[in-house]
Amino acid sequence: MDTTSNKLEKAARRVWKSAQMFVGFHTDQKGKPREQPKLWPPKNGSASIHGDPSAQEAIVVVKAADPEAAQDVQIKLHPNRIVVRRDAEMWWQGVAVDEHSVTVRMADNTIIEIRHDGSVIRRSAEDETHVEADGSIFKFTEFAEAHMTGDGVEMTRRTEDRIATISADDVVDRARKR
Repeated sequence: MDTTSNKLEKAARRVWKSAQMFVGFHTDQKGKPREQPKLWPPKNGSASIHGDPSAQEAIVVVKAADPEAAQDVQIKLHPNRIVVRRDAEMWWQGVAVDEHSVTVRMADNTIIEIRHDGSVIRRSAEDETHVEADGSIFKFTEFAEAHMTGDGVEMTRRTEDRIATISADDVVDRARKR
């Protein structure tokens, strides 16, 4: 019998081949910035997390088992967050985890932020959507702002010249006062 855990482990082994830790030195010994960081593999596989990631980083490079099917991933360990990144043309390119949130950068430059209270913000070039911890939703575009309460009882839409509201008691659609 194969448990779900065993199936997951087998699937993970097919995706990743190896992981290696490096210390990335972004400046030379005189403090001058390098174009590309010098990567050094620590002998014992352990590295301290430097206070300034622009000077030095602890990095784990996870190699894909099949480079045609998956991409290598870098895990960067900073003093205030962990960053997972890859050079992808589709799906996600980066994930940053800090004390208060998890932020994902998608290949189309959309940013999705999940905050400590359960609220979510999605930002793209065209719009911004907020799902608040109470379930209420705010949508902002170039042309309109919309809001729906968490219980779904009230909805509001504002444009440059109109405001419309649907509530449990009535519907209002009128020109905005200027």
